[in-house]
Amino acid sequence: MTDNTPERTEPAPAPPYPSAPPGPPLDILASPKTAPLRRPGKGALIAAAAVVVLLAGGGLAWWALAGDGDPIDHVEVSGGKLTSDDNEDCDDTDEFTYNDCDSYSESDDTVYEFDYKITNKGDEPANYSVIVNAFDEDGDFVSQTYIGSVHLAAGKTDSDESEFDEYATLEDGHELSDIESVKVAWVERMALAN
Repeated sequence: MTDNTPERTEPAPAPPYPSAPPGPPLDILASPKTAPLRRPGKGALIAAAAVVVLLAGGGLAWWALAGDGDPIDHVEVSGGKLTSDDNEDCDDTDEFTYNDCDSYSESDDTVYEFDYKITNKGDEPANYSVIVNAFDEDGDFVSQTYIGSVHLAAGKTDSDESEFDEYATLEDGHELSDIESVKVAWVERMALAN
């Protein structure tokens, strides 16, 4: 070899690859169902509790501010007397026989009549369904009847007369003549959109 030939050098070795961080055990990678579950932090629980409290508070505020009050306060019953059936429903001028006056002629039926008044104290029209109970002089339950009003405008009153008649179911051998008082037992008020 001559002095003019460049000397051959070996290439420098490549730097080593950086070591990878340790990974999860292979059994966790093979079965994801066994991976440990992470529990929600306290912050998520506090946020969820705050949302529940706000929703509950908003619902209570809406109910309290609705202004409709207890619907049982919208209905009054008064009076009450035992009368004989005056057969106002008979009619001999039509073609139907079920309402002919002679079919009522032998009837000595009595009814217990009372007055009612339903006042819509809400802010929108509503339907009312009402149960009225009848009691004897000792305060024992005798019977019940139903009254109602349909599409009663806000602030308006529906008043009429109702009765316990021969079709009423009487409790414990009572008769209509045992009724001494009537009282509103239950009211359902269904607000209407229009």
